[in-house]
Amino acid sequence: MATPEGSLSKDDDESNVDTAISSNQGSGAAASQNQPDISTNTSTLAKDDDILQDTLADHTAVEDNSKAEKPVLYSTENFKIRIGNIHPRSAHSQIKQKLTSLKLKPKKIKKMDKCDWAFATFCCEEDRQNAMKVLEGLQWRGKTLYVKKAEAATDPLLNRKRRADESDDAGVAKQQKVKLTADEYREKLLSKTCPLWNMSYDDQLKHKEDKIKNILSSLKQEMMKAYKDSKLPKSEYPNTDYKDLLLPIKPSPQTDGYRNKCEFTVGRHPISDEVTVGYRLGEYREGTVAVLEPTHSPNTSQAMKDVASSFQDFVRQSAYAPFDPVSQQGHWVWLLVRETTLGGLMVMPTFVGEGLSQEELEGVKSNILKYYTEGDGKSFSVTSLYISISPRQKKSETETPPPVHLYGDETIEEQLLGLKFQISPSAFFQVNKEGAEVLYSAISEFAGLTDDSSTVLDVCCGTGTIGMLLASHAKKVVGIELVPQAVSDAEKNAKLNGVENISFKCGRAESVLPELMNSMRSEEPVAIVDPPRAGLNREVLSSLRKSPSLTKLVYVSCEPRSALKNFVELMRPPSKRWRGDPFKLVKLLPVDMFPFSQQCELVLLFEREPPTSQDSG
Repeated sequence: MATPEGSLSKDDDESNVDTAISSNQGSGAAASQNQPDISTNTSTLAKDDDILQDTLADHTAVEDNSKAEKPVLYSTENFKIRIGNIHPRSAHSQIKQKLTSLKLKPKKIKKMDKCDWAFATFCCEEDRQNAMKVLEGLQWRGKTLYVKKAEAATDPLLNRKRRADESDDAGVAKQQKVKLTADEYREKLLSKTCPLWNMSYDDQLKHKEDKIKNILSSLKQEMMKAYKDSKLPKSEYPNTDYKDLLLPIKPSPQTDGYRNKCEFTVGRHPISDEVTVGYRLGEYREGTVAVLEPTHSPNTSQAMKDVASSFQDFVRQSAYAPFDPVSQQGHWVWLLVRETTLGGLMVMPTFVGEGLSQEELEGVKSNILKYYTEGDGKSFSVTSLYISISPRQKKSETETPPPVHLYGDETIEEQLLGLKFQISPSAFFQVNKEGAEVLYSAISEFAGLTDDSSTVLDVCCGTGTIGMLLASHAKKVVGIELVPQAVSDAEKNAKLNGVENISFKCGRAESVLPELMNSMRSEEPVAIVDPPRAGLNREVLSSLRKSPSLTKLVYVSCEPRSALKNFVELMRPPSKRWRGDPFKLVKLLPVDMFPFSQQCELVLLFEREPPTSQDSG
């Protein structure tokens, strides 16, 4: 899967939205590549590349009754700054990279298109003060930056409650307090977790094809604008009828219960207020913390539903309550469940341990172990059992300890197109195994490796799945990945499968690529890029484009609308900013990896003429 950007792992969000680091990001880390997942709110179906952030978000602000007019603030944004006079064309990824290069530790960043300012939030006051000291007066991209403290965003849930109370006093809020029926809540949950739940599968495929066609219309407009700006004569404009290059969408072989990974929230039912393990009705920022059982979710297997229901029984009998993101009280947060077609079943609850003694924490671990080895949970034959002890508030990116292995194997194993992959709690693996086989087969076909003399460059390789699947048709494969744990997983899986002609480089793609591409000047590498949702950053695109030996590039996009700018940058006419001959879009193939969701993978093949001997110098 991918969580994208040339230098970002796929866990990262789109470039112009908050990229808050979740309290358990080690687990998406592999997210090792953020893949498109079901388009749901962070607390409904956890993004595979994203771990549920809202549930553990440190909303610790307390209502001050003496100042009822003052909004309650998110504590996740208590250490926030506004950076002014930024170059308007600076992308979110560039800002993040700059702050990281300065040894700053932003927890999340927000930058809107064409604005000359951005917000950055830090984990503590010390980090914020350090950032203000470093950034004030800094010269960057021809601009002198200035910095000031910024107010936290208001807490949506507590302010919503306050407004409702105030409206009650005025006698006009009864309608706001009317609870929905069970059927209405069910439909609300389905609309959040499976927005296409009421469409036939054929209609879903048509809907997704139409979305791709709309994106291609936008691509045509952007390309015409790029060529018009270049002042080239119209006779040199390329063919921009990209819809003619679109192949029929590939359906998912499995539509119901296809998810092999789910993260269930532990919370309260909106009607009965009983402890419930399932999917949240929406995001905290929408004012929603209620949870419904996954009974009617079509993308969740019955086995997953049964594990969630059994854990619900366990928590109801537990001495500890669910974690409440409003009051910051309670302990049980969520339940990770992963299963494989080879019989592997991994279970990992997350538990807030603050306020408990070591002896009490050991008791929690012991109870979980007994439940799945001797109690009612034994019937599930769990092969890998963990527990994650998490802090109530994450004050640094390294504070959350690794999960504790309680029982069974440390990994579960899955087979994909003849290769085996070991999956740890945090490792990235496609949530739709059968759909992944369709996707990877399409990538292999687009790459067109006809003999073993080719070199494959796997950019944003995550755990190396694509590279390993192509290795048997190539002379060598080189994978580039930012996340160290993902690289470690990739190396282990390569060894497991006896793939010896693959190597991995850990680092930012924009830092690794120039030297790597220079070493391949005498070769004709094929590049596979499978970035996070926002796409590759400009430095990565620039490195690829100005490498004359690179004549074929397969782009795998989990969010084509967000990656549209990348497609333009690959194909636009040469300029001072974009050196190297432009690529030409040859064909596109949509692959449905996520039935019932809005998401659809898009595989694109870009090619260009090889350089003449004079060009290659």
